[in-house]
Amino acid sequence: MLIDSTTYPLNGLALPWGLTLAEATARLQAQPQLPPFGGWPNLRVACRSVFGLAATEANLRAPALHKPVLQVSYELAAPPQFRGQPREAAQWQQPLTDLLGTPAEAQAHTEPGRTGWSHVVYTARWQMGLVQVGLSVFGGVRPQAGGPVAAGLYLHWQDELTAAQPFLAAAEAEAAALEAVAGQAAAPLVFQLQHRQTPYHQPRYDAPTPDPGREATRLRQAHRALYREGLYETPTRLQAQLSSYEVALWAVPGRAAWAVSTQLDTVLLIPDTPLELVVLHPAKGGGNHQLRLGDLSLGDEYGAAALPALAAAITQHTGRPVPRVDDNDC
Repeated sequence: MLIDSTTYPLNGLALPWGLTLAEATARLQAQPQLPPFGGWPNLRVACRSVFGLAATEANLRAPALHKPVLQVSYELAAPPQFRGQPREAAQWQQPLTDLLGTPAEAQAHTEPGRTGWSHVVYTARWQMGLVQVGLSVFGGVRPQAGGPVAAGLYLHWQDELTAAQPFLAAAEAEAAALEAVAGQAAAPLVFQLQHRQTPYHQPRYDAPTPDPGREATRLRQAHRALYREGLYETPTRLQAQLSSYEVALWAVPGRAAWAVSTQLDTVLLIPDTPLELVVLHPAKGGGNHQLRLGDLSLGDEYGAAALPALAAAITQHTGRPVPRVDDNDC
């Protein structure tokens, strides 16, 4: 069997990485489907085999319906008499090794109490170009809608720069438009927070450096375009003015719109931008404030004045109320 790192297999089809979830759904509309999981938008399809291994279903996941599929997982059918022991992983790992070569990592998990179908007792990982392949063997037979399963096979397309390209161009065009008028803007209202505001990026916990997008500008911008909507690069004038502990509210010249900017991330407060101030009161945790403006999330210490003041200023200048939610920090 030939393995192609530019596609993923599903019921005899070779679907190319870069296909959006909507496009994949259209191609698979004749396939038997199962109810989707929570979390990212996803498509569950009955699947009887993958790479020659018996399977029950496949799950395609993307950050949004119009974004590329980045993760495909396959539920591997439970063999007769499966006991959930690490040594049983060989029946999946060896065929995969024959196809993909020696795994980059392989580990049995035998800690006390790590038994039962909700636990993972063995993991292995291969790297196939820019696609990571992972195997997880469960500590028992898991009941699933597609049938009983004993392991999972996971494909992760890691070429985020390519995946983000169609959306990065649009984000850069909007950022350039904001850059062009920012120098004409009146002085912004600046709010000093107690917590440092980290620029948006998507952590990679399997990478040698878990946060490569924090330091690499192009990758950070790609993450923002791929995983978020309506979040743009802050104009350079404001970048120079703001510290990582400051947030600015400013009127966009030439538009009936206001914007909120951290040092590197900016969101336009257009009429359908979701707004919410969340106050988590001390309970098990110490509490905090969170202000959610579309895909821009700001956080600060419990009792600090900055985010409630920013929410009030948004209402004052845009006429839009910012709903407040109170809860306990459990």
